[in-house]
Amino acid sequence: MIDRQTKIVKYHKLIILAFAAICISPVQAIAKEDKDQPLEFSVQAIRPDTQIETNKTYFVIETKPNESQVLHVKVKAAVEEPIKVRVSLLNGTTGIGGNIEYDPLIKDVDETLKNPITEIAKVSQPEITLENFEEKTVDIVVTPTNDSYEGIKLGAIVFNLAEEEDSAKKKSMVENAFQYRIGLITSETNEEYDDAKNLDLISTKADLTLGRKQISAVIHNSDPKIADNLNIEATVKKKGSSNVLKRQAVTNARMAPNSTYDFLIDWGAEDIKAGDYVVDMTAKNEQDEWKWQSEFTISEGYAKKLNEETVFKLESPKWLPFVVVATILFIIGVTTALIIRNARWKQILKERMKRRRAKKARKRKEKGDIAKRKKNKKRE
Repeated sequence: MIDRQTKIVKYHKLIILAFAAICISPVQAIAKEDKDQPLEFSVQAIRPDTQIETNKTYFVIETKPNESQVLHVKVKAAVEEPIKVRVSLLNGTTGIGGNIEYDPLIKDVDETLKNPITEIAKVSQPEITLENFEEKTVDIVVTPTNDSYEGIKLGAIVFNLAEEEDSAKKKSMVENAFQYRIGLITSETNEEYDDAKNLDLISTKADLTLGRKQISAVIHNSDPKIADNLNIEATVKKKGSSNVLKRQAVTNARMAPNSTYDFLIDWGAEDIKAGDYVVDMTAKNEQDEWKWQSEFTISEGYAKKLNEETVFKLESPKWLPFVVVATILFIIGVTTALIIRNARWKQILKERMKRRRAKKARKRKEKGDIAKRKKNKKRE
């Protein structure tokens, strides 16, 4: 009987767990992945006599003031059908992920960058047509100004399929066109170019980035060199408090010469509150270490704006309260039923034990009476 009661209790527990799992388990979405499309062309940099690093597959060239040189890149079609390839130049910048990027959307250059790649280099054939596995050579003319410069200038030669580029533009850059990029670094001094020294934290503020509430801490590299292998950590506190509200860290970050790095500290889904805040940051690599502190203020109105406009909010579905109430009532009902059933089983067991004890007592009494009668007969 006790085993049967235990099984019933386990059965009801399984029902409760199953019901709760149905209510709170996430729905798993499965997305199909598109198959990789075949590459329709390839590119190859032809290293010039002015190449400084001969083991590189991109251009690292030595320049002299006002002396032109022509760089060559082979472009070969990998298909029989005619294709159009566009060639352009982009300056090196620092992306929000802490990587050196070549972003066509960034038109303005840093105020410390004079005569960038896009000004001293020109593509001789901005668009070429290839067909039937044809190969052509694209020329890039590099002409520095009369003024000497320190460090390096960093950019890239970009090759796009014209059709894919036009399609991406029509879709508002939702899809990126396939492209090749060949790095282009120029230098007059042939010195190390990945040991930037002058880094500074120039601003901090709260903002929305890609729909998320973020604290933006802008680091400026004013050197004409790359800042390499940076390990950066930042904390956010309320002014006058030692409690760390948010913490963000990145490793092996890189900054392009004469660029800014919009270091983002994710605030998360909870509301951001008005007040005065302090950001403490540390950046270091094998050569140097930098420490900064900056304060910023969030007004009541701006905090409300950020919390309302973010796409990441702590919101529960409208049906969730009803499910929670139903689940609680279900659990209470099942628990009450189990308690009542358990009490009934205890009462039944108690009565059965009582009857068993009474039955045993009667048997003992009957045995005693029989023994007395036998004893009396022997005496007679």
